[in-house]
Amino acid sequence: MSTETPDILSIRNIALLAHGGGGKTTLAEALLFNGQAIDRRGEVGTGTAVMSTEAEEMERGITITPHVGHCTWRDHWFNLVDTPGYVDFLESTRSVVQVVGGAVMIISGQSGVKPENQRLWDMAAEAQVSMIGFINKMDKPRSDFIRVLGDIEQTLKVTALPLTIPIGAGETFTGIIDLIPMTAWSAKNGQFTQIAFPESVRADAVHYRTQLVEKVVEADDQLLEKYLETGEEPDEATIHAGLRRAVHARRLFLVFCGSGLANIGVRALANGIIYYLPNPVDKVAIKPLVGEDPGRPGRQIARSPAVTEPFSAVVFKTTIDPFAGRLSVIRVFSGAIEVDQPCYNSDRQSKERGGRLFRMQGKEMRSVNRLQAGDIGAIAKLEETRSGDTLCAIDQPIHYQRVRFLDPTLSFAVEADAQHEDRVAAGLLKLTEEDPTLQFFRDAETHEMILAGMGQTHLRVTLDRLKRKFGVVATLKAPRVPYRETISRSVRVQGRLKKQSGGRGQFGDCWLVVEPLPRGGGNQFEDHIVGGAIPRQYIPSVEKGIQEELGKGILGGYPVVDFKVSLVDGSFHPVDSSDNAFRTAGGLAFRKAMEEGGAVLLEPIMIMEITVPDDVLGDVIGDLNSRRGRITGVMPRANNQIIQAETPMAEVLDYGNVLNAITSGRGLYTMRVNNYQEVPSHIARVVLNKKG
Repeated sequence: MSTETPDILSIRNIALLAHGGGGKTTLAEALLFNGQAIDRRGEVGTGTAVMSTEAEEMERGITITPHVGHCTWRDHWFNLVDTPGYVDFLESTRSVVQVVGGAVMIISGQSGVKPENQRLWDMAAEAQVSMIGFINKMDKPRSDFIRVLGDIEQTLKVTALPLTIPIGAGETFTGIIDLIPMTAWSAKNGQFTQIAFPESVRADAVHYRTQLVEKVVEADDQLLEKYLETGEEPDEATIHAGLRRAVHARRLFLVFCGSGLANIGVRALANGIIYYLPNPVDKVAIKPLVGEDPGRPGRQIARSPAVTEPFSAVVFKTTIDPFAGRLSVIRVFSGAIEVDQPCYNSDRQSKERGGRLFRMQGKEMRSVNRLQAGDIGAIAKLEETRSGDTLCAIDQPIHYQRVRFLDPTLSFAVEADAQHEDRVAAGLLKLTEEDPTLQFFRDAETHEMILAGMGQTHLRVTLDRLKRKFGVVATLKAPRVPYRETISRSVRVQGRLKKQSGGRGQFGDCWLVVEPLPRGGGNQFEDHIVGGAIPRQYIPSVEKGIQEELGKGILGGYPVVDFKVSLVDGSFHPVDSSDNAFRTAGGLAFRKAMEEGGAVLLEPIMIMEITVPDDVLGDVIGDLNSRRGRITGVMPRANNQIIQAETPMAEVLDYGNVLNAITSGRGLYTMRVNNYQEVPSHIARVVLNKKG
């Protein structure tokens, strides 16, 4: 297949979206095969699919990161992006829908619309991506076209309009009816041929074709008037044009059907991609191509998708190979870039040297001399560029808005052998550059390495990739809860150091009043010394001694917070007193205050916002109550409910998995530390026993 740059009006940049197991990667194989981009179709299960490039994908049979392929169909150029459908990896699709022109939503004819489809639908709507659908697996047992069609309308709240309908279902599925020309096609024995129109589906075909014609004429007064007066239907070109406008405006969801595995209905889908999904010029009419002047924040700059415009592109995927280096996958929005041409990264405010250019066919990379407006390709070995960055012409900078990903929902501590810890940390930092939905950091308090992602499978796959790419092994464990300690009553205590063992001794004596502050009150130190009971030069030493004790409370060695210390009295020796002596005395006094002041354990309380479907609201609230949660509000939003709650961190360390189980993957949540509250005594005993 040629790698020459296609005409921009012939380009279709398409995201393939589906729930896990929906068959999107298999459908991509069929599209590439029909477009003669590959000689034979691979299989996901055997790891031979072009779009399955990671060892972890082949092992699990799921897509974990977006993959790019391309083919031609009827003189049009398709850039296909196969996106993750498994719930833990869905969020990485957000960067893809921001750069494509259209999308195909694949829905299983067996299982119908799943929660992942709803989330992907919402992502595409937010990015103003035009979409058509494909009901897949019509050759599988229990597939039901009519049921799934109703499921689409009910769940996605959209008018679904079939353009092809199946001939049979399950074992009897043999082909499709193409409703606009009213032709029947069969794929028996692997040969896709036109057949005589089967009478068994004629009534359904007439019904659905009438429906689509009526939708077209309803949107045009002249067509409607002519149709009502004469009954004359518009010609095929007019029907295509009307449906195209409706898809671009997201008024209609055009649905095709078939089997990606059997390659039935895939050609009709490819025709639909040409007819109904936007080219890069159409896309700008739907969503203007506007960025910001990096040198003048707030000043907007408009670009058009033309080669004559200054170069601009967005990096939507990064891959890092320990041997081959970094590869930045880009969507070129305007202008062009050539091999080794320098460019400007407006996010990092740095100049990149440029490198070799490629078109991608899964893991195969084909060198090209130029990428231009409308293209999807890759640049090798950009040193500072990361996913989400804008690349542009050095003398005409522009910055496009970055994708905002949801925060990670699950955090685990990472353990590794001491001699490999640095290599593990370096490898995980590299993987976060590839995967923007992943976070890695070292907790300043517990000193643990923390890996945060979208679910347990996400984190386990990350460690598998760490081992494969960087040759180091690490394991996951629940992170430590950052407990605190404080006192519950005011006390007056003395700290006194007196040592005499020949020569100069050590003497320091101080009296402290230590009293609790409200939660979040911080730590305060006040000097109330009068009459020179303690010389002024030693008072900072007393405070320093207190500070040294704050990191090791008497209950579990946790930091001490929310108290006020007043230095009220003391005494000194003109020879034996020193900074060290008063520092020690201050520490002794504070330790005694913790012992006598009714030390209590505090735990972090999280503010949570949880989005759940209406039908599981009660189950989610019941679960939160069982986790010592306090519901502070419930607000309706579309078909969901937004629960606001406060819950102890210790009870929600694994909440991502819990919410997925309760809501079948339909729930989303965010949380952050709000404050600290006292741990109930019976729970505190359990925590401290485990600590001991």
